[in-house]
Amino acid sequence: MGIKYPLPPWLVHAAAVKKKLKERGFRPSDRVQICERCEEYGEEAWSLKGAQGMGGRDLAYCMNCGRSRSWKGSIGGQRLVEDPFDIVTFLGITTTPPA
Repeated sequence: MGIKYPLPPWLVHAAAVKKKLKERGFRPSDRVQICERCEEYGEEAWSLKGAQGMGGRDLAYCMNCGRSRSWKGSIGGQRLVEDPFDIVTFLGITTTPPA
């Protein structure tokens, strides 16, 4: 047939990303949006609240192209943006495809 090339990690592990986010206490915070990079509906927003509902972290992850960003909140109200953000490493997901 031909050579079967491996899929990019974000496509191989899309279900694992959602599962790990839920295990870490993140919750979906918005509907799926259009990704600015690939211009497809695939970007999901996830939120994690800090102690007493202050601070926390927000993530945006495109299930189509793999672009991810993170906003880390502090109690003082400043938000630090990490773009690009390696969500696969953050969640501890291995990049080898499951057997």
